Amino acid sequence: MAFLLSIEIMNHRIIYCLSLFLVISCYSEKEGEKPIPQILVEKALPINMENFEILDLVPLETTPENLMGLDIRLRMNIQGYYLMDIGIRDAIHHFSLNGSYLGPAVSVGEGPDQLKGLQDFQVDDEGNLFVLTSMGDVSKVFKKSSGKEWKEIIDSDYLASSFTILNSGGFLFSGGHNLPFVENRVILTDPKGNRVRSFLPNDYQNEMLPTGERNFFESENSLLYTEIFNNKIYNFNSEELVPILELDFGRYALPSDFWEKSLFESFGELSENGFAVFKAAFESEKHYLVNIHIQKNSGSFKKVLFIEKQGDQIFGYEGKSLEEDPFSEPVLVKGEEVIFLSNHSTVKKTFKNNLSSGLSIKLEERQFDYPVLIKAKLKDEI
Repeated sequence: MAFLLSIEIMNHRIIYCLSLFLVISCYSEKEGEKPIPQILVEKALPINMENFEILDLVPLETTPENLMGLDIRLRMNIQGYYLMDIGIRDAIHHFSLNGSYLGPAVSVGEGPDQLKGLQDFQVDDEGNLFVLTSMGDVSKVFKKSSGKEWKEIIDSDYLASSFTILNSGGFLFSGGHNLPFVENRVILTDPKGNRVRSFLPNDYQNEMLPTGERNFFESENSLLYTEIFNNKIYNFNSEELVPILELDFGRYALPSDFWEKSLFESFGELSENGFAVFKAAFESEKHYLVNIHIQKNSGSFKKVLFIEKQGDQIFGYEGKSLEEDPFSEPVLVKGEEVIFLSNHSTVKKTFKNNLSSGLSIKLEERQFDYPVLIKAKLKDEI
């Protein structure tokens, strides 16, 4: 099964502190705007695996019916974990909070209790499951409550690739740079799908395929938004989508003429020089956690940043592929606890005999390699 899922900290903190002005600087695009903190990714203070404290492991039961690939979207509520393989989008698999497989929450098909497509999904604290389907030039949202059938709640002419649920009962949808179908990259709707506001005009005039990446990242008291080929992170608060961070990717930044060309024209240069995109962005009380995926011809790697909100320090963990590194794929943040998605073989190979007996006993040998959720946090002393 091909399921997804150190460097020493150098003793130069004095130099690091003296050069903090190179790490965080502020700028304003327009006079009068609130400055956006700018983060120089290459200046992050390196951390390694020893700086993480593993709190718990949750092995997810795997059967021939729920084998998945390397790119997984995960949500969680009181009823457990929900996982969808982004590569095939054929089902959303439901697991209990202790990892037992409960079966597919929904699958693609024409039969009873099936949907014709799965673009994105969300869960709420009441145990409801919401699914976005986008076909042709129409997007629909379906809702299923426990013990009930699927109900279509939104039929929209906005062609969305991702969405999220708001506390108000409304929704945010993102359609990216998909011309000519999308005039604004993000819209806000009421619970019935009526458009209330629009954000981020789509002024890109060249060819751009829909990318289908995850855009909205929900934390306990925060909702962040990112998009491919944009180095800003936005916060949605009180009907406003506001940029809060801008990351300087250094040598992996987009070419200066990127937006003057089509993606097809730029692809060769991007592949040769390498480029960085957001994989995830979460917020806790102390940190912004940002996962950056850097792709180049020779391979790819991840950089997981912990950006202090009240201090000046930025810590960076450089991870390898999902199959090699247990801390390269943060998928949830709860308080200061980070949940990473890995797999059994990677966890066993990486930690060997260094896990407590209470954690080791959870890593049973099974027929298939299986996903493991790692609950961890940064140690207080770094």
